[in-house]
Amino acid sequence: MNQVDIYIGDYRLDLFQDEEISINLNVQNIQDISKVFTDFTQSFTVPASEWNNEVLKQYYRTDVDGSQITKRNVVDNSSAVMGLLGYVPDTITETTATNSFDFRLRQTARIEINSLPFRTGVLEMENVLMKGTEPYSYSLSFYGDLVSLSDLFGEDYLYDLDFSAYNHTYDGATIQSGFSQNALMGGDLFYPLMSPVRNWVYDVAASDPNHDNDIHYDAAIGHNHGIHYYELKPAIKVVKILEAIGTKYGITFTGSFLSDNQFNKLYLWAHRFEGYLFSNATDIDWQLINMNRITGSGSQFNLTTDTWTVATTSEYQLRVQVLNPSANYELGLFRNGVEVGIAREDAIVGTNTTFFDGYIFQAGDQIQLKIRPQLPVNMTYQVTDYTGYTATDGIPSTQQFEVDQTGIATYSFELAMSPLMPEIKIKDFFGGLVKMHNLVIIPTNATTFSLQSLNAWYAAGADQDITQYVDINEVSVERPQLYREISFDYQDTEQILGYEYQRSNQVGYGDLNSFFSWDGEDFQIELPFECPLFEKLTNYQGHMGGMTAIPSNILVYKSITREVDAEGAFNTYVGAPILIYGEFSLDISTNPLGFIDESNTLQPPIDQVWYANTSSTSTGTGAAYALTWGNDIDPFFLQPIGKSLYQTYWEDYILDLYDAKRRVYNVSALLPLGTIIKLQLNNKLIWNNQRWIINSVQVNMTTGKTNLQLLNDV
Repeated sequence: MNQVDIYIGDYRLDLFQDEEISINLNVQNIQDISKVFTDFTQSFTVPASEWNNEVLKQYYRTDVDGSQITKRNVVDNSSAVMGLLGYVPDTITETTATNSFDFRLRQTARIEINSLPFRTGVLEMENVLMKGTEPYSYSLSFYGDLVSLSDLFGEDYLYDLDFSAYNHTYDGATIQSGFSQNALMGGDLFYPLMSPVRNWVYDVAASDPNHDNDIHYDAAIGHNHGIHYYELKPAIKVVKILEAIGTKYGITFTGSFLSDNQFNKLYLWAHRFEGYLFSNATDIDWQLINMNRITGSGSQFNLTTDTWTVATTSEYQLRVQVLNPSANYELGLFRNGVEVGIAREDAIVGTNTTFFDGYIFQAGDQIQLKIRPQLPVNMTYQVTDYTGYTATDGIPSTQQFEVDQTGIATYSFELAMSPLMPEIKIKDFFGGLVKMHNLVIIPTNATTFSLQSLNAWYAAGADQDITQYVDINEVSVERPQLYREISFDYQDTEQILGYEYQRSNQVGYGDLNSFFSWDGEDFQIELPFECPLFEKLTNYQGHMGGMTAIPSNILVYKSITREVDAEGAFNTYVGAPILIYGEFSLDISTNPLGFIDESNTLQPPIDQVWYANTSSTSTGTGAAYALTWGNDIDPFFLQPIGKSLYQTYWEDYILDLYDAKRRVYNVSALLPLGTIIKLQLNNKLIWNNQRWIINSVQVNMTTGKTNLQLLNDV
């Protein structure tokens, strides 16, 4: 018999003397192929002993929310030398501490067998069984480390993560670099050619009635043709999102999948809201005006914090003079960190004078002045006078302070990445990646999780011979209960091309339905993402009909619907999050693009853009991998996609699972402790000179009796 110990934190629970602790481990459920995991859940009961009542905070009592707990430390002296007084008893010491467990939450726990570590995870309080007025037992559930991972994520969203390391200057030069050279943050960010508003066209003739949306380079027409800097939204590498998740929750992701070449080309488009990034000034952060010189009676003004401390409760007027602002702007008056006044001013050659009148400030109030442009641009300005007066009957009187800024300041607009993240929960985003790539998650410990594709994980498993332990008198063979149809789907879309594709083909772009000659139900694997349908812009050269169109090599995505507004413009669209590949610089010198910066100036022709699509290739000559489930036609290479998600990550598993030789064997074995401890679910078991794949294991940790559900290795 093995000694099984269950710990909450550092406290070992008392167990029933006749309690047999079993645990169930599953690698896959053949009736739900989307559930590929390496974790477990197990319920058990423990007695309501005096010690357990202390550890479990007498959960049956509503008047107890905390208690002192005495930790018992037992040293086994059974191997000690017999002394003059005979057998040396165990040494027992006690330590008293405050019991801080909150059983509304899952608590860190572990299981040991014969003092050897077996599994780590969390314990959850289920209920207390009462007999009369006294507690009899506690029902607890033990969850493996993967469940604790889900608990960590909770209901948090992607935009709750810290992406400040990827904040960057938002101006024409930066964005141009980001979509033409992929030069931002070493390639962690780029700006894909994905339009959130306009129906971009490419036509070298200005006579085209759609020329207002024409993005081809035309120096003669100037800023009427081209992509405006504010139209583009960034995309961030998915591997950097996983790093941000790890940072927020104090966990680490490891494993071979993280170094996968295809995964490291995967980006998430930061498209959370309809339209452009900045539709009005309220989307832009305030910037505190920095002062570097003070004159007059300004003893209450702190040049270090750029804050005026009000000395006397009174009504005040503030006068601000701004010299030569290069863009329309707003001045904000803040009291104790709260905006109390705002003034909108125009760009001007000369001096703007702004008055903030009739504000009653209390002694001790902290007053600051902030500025922001009404568009995300770099704005040059100089505050020539920032003066505060008290007012008597509405008439300015005694001067309180006067501040002059002698240097010219530049407002450098920085784009914050976190608020741009799509509206999706972290657990759903992470789960989508797991389903998409058919991953297994192996908890190395409570804070480290290895990500591997199912194929790679199985390949890393070792052979383990259990022939001598199997009870050949307890073997049954089952027919697998599989599905008649398996569908691999993205979210439905209202985007104009995606919608029309689905309507014409009766299946969404990127989706796949697999039919099997098998009796059973249907099953769907659905991702929380949309699969974007890119398009190659076509140069009609001003001819609207009857002429041969010339395809360009410019690939774009338009986040618009088929519906139009009263002025005939397509409605903008935000659906489910979008994943794309980004990898190589594409030569478009034969079809150069126009690009307009923040000063409304047409830049030199853009002849290189960073390739963005749902397909990926290392050479730029043909589609090698794709984010589609099926072999859809690639919109850039105009040929069937060679390696879809299904072919790359799922096909071997599905075909193996549905093989005509597949059988499900249920066997019993009496495994020694060493075998139980070392047992990994990707091991191939050797029994009766044949290799077997583990589907599930039920281990009685007390007796070592193990029930195995095995799949023959076909």
